[in-house]
Amino acid sequence: MNMTVGAKGKAAREKLEAMTPKSRELHERSGDLLPVEVVPTFEMPTPLSIHSAEGAHVTDVDGNEYIDLTMGAGPHVLGHRPKMVEDAMHEQLGKAWHLVLKNDRQLELAELIREAVPAAERTVFCNSGTEATMYGMRVARAFTGKEKVAVFDGCYHGAHDYALIKADPGSPRSAPTGTVWGSGVPSTIRDDTMVVLPYDDPAAFDLIRKHRDELAVVLVQPVQNSVPRDDVGQFLKELAEVCKECGVLTLLDEVVTGFRLAWGGGCEYFGIEGDLMTFGKALAGGMPVGALSGRAEVMAPLGKPWGDPDGVFLGGTFSGNPLTMAAGVAALTHMRDNKDTIYPYLNEQGDRLAKRVNAFCEERQMGAQLMNAGSILYMHFKRGIETSRDLADENHDAEREFYVHLMAKGVIVPGIHLFFLSTAHTPEDVDAVADAFCASLQDVREDGLI
Repeated sequence: MNMTVGAKGKAAREKLEAMTPKSRELHERSGDLLPVEVVPTFEMPTPLSIHSAEGAHVTDVDGNEYIDLTMGAGPHVLGHRPKMVEDAMHEQLGKAWHLVLKNDRQLELAELIREAVPAAERTVFCNSGTEATMYGMRVARAFTGKEKVAVFDGCYHGAHDYALIKADPGSPRSAPTGTVWGSGVPSTIRDDTMVVLPYDDPAAFDLIRKHRDELAVVLVQPVQNSVPRDDVGQFLKELAEVCKECGVLTLLDEVVTGFRLAWGGGCEYFGIEGDLMTFGKALAGGMPVGALSGRAEVMAPLGKPWGDPDGVFLGGTFSGNPLTMAAGVAALTHMRDNKDTIYPYLNEQGDRLAKRVNAFCEERQMGAQLMNAGSILYMHFKRGIETSRDLADENHDAEREFYVHLMAKGVIVPGIHLFFLSTAHTPEDVDAVADAFCASLQDVREDGLI
């Protein structure tokens, strides 16, 4: 850290250190045994190990309780350990939890997904969102006979090689070129198979038209992780129209937005429809799962018999396991039956939190803003952000110190700073979070960082 820590920051660090001795001990014991990833998903202001979770709260190994805004990186729409999901898993444990063979719960869950998203005429299950997008790209290539895939500047589509392409920050905003996340990703993927598009920019449509003869599919998140906005519906609709005009498939990556923005996810929220859709752990109450869904015609290569050269290979001996399927049926059934209360509540609380924090920043002329699309939120330490290209000159010193203060006040945000509310967060919880955000911003200001 190349900055001087102020008095407020020093006091917050001392408080955290005194609170978390067992977490620190576990961190030191883990050493090189448990390496972490390149992106700061698990980085916290101080080493932290969680022992238990319930509803909107988690408790660490030292017995400290926090209001949790990580929500498992998003899938806990109903909070930690919702009773209907826990009960369904207990019941299933008495029957079977790993079979390899098909089980009766898979069809139930696929039917619920189709009910929520009518374009999900066929579904295949896997074990993560990463697998889902990987399979989606493969199916799109098989269906179209074309090999290139397009992703947007600021996207995130998982941890497989084809998803680890991002825009080079030094390239033109409206004509980005690709670079890779970390090492170990073959340059041929970046150079020969991927196209990077500018987000919320008409230039993206020109690039799709330019590459139409080699482009199989365009992947897009209805809401981008680092810049959550709810005013991009028109852009998404025009994107789908341009792709259809060019004979290019659209894959809506709903791993984060699915069953969170609305019962029908981003498709319902923005009034859009994809040829393919991917979903993540939210569809199973937080259990490990991924799903690739899509129009029957596009998903047809998956129905080819073994050995057919036009078929698409998928594998995974734990995919569609009955324990996860049972959890998913319980979660989605509850969401469907209560959608008229769940989603208005989530979106209202997200808007209310953002409005309160942003009013505090505006009144004090602080260079910070809380962006949100419903219950998906991200705190930025710069004003006027519209796309990920606007993040380069954020006030990272203030950002780093803000999360030190926030954790010391009993509120946890994940290391990537994308965070979420759940139905388990009461209005009083949201008020407490707003109080902690505003107090932490004031602490950072008093230390002269914002």
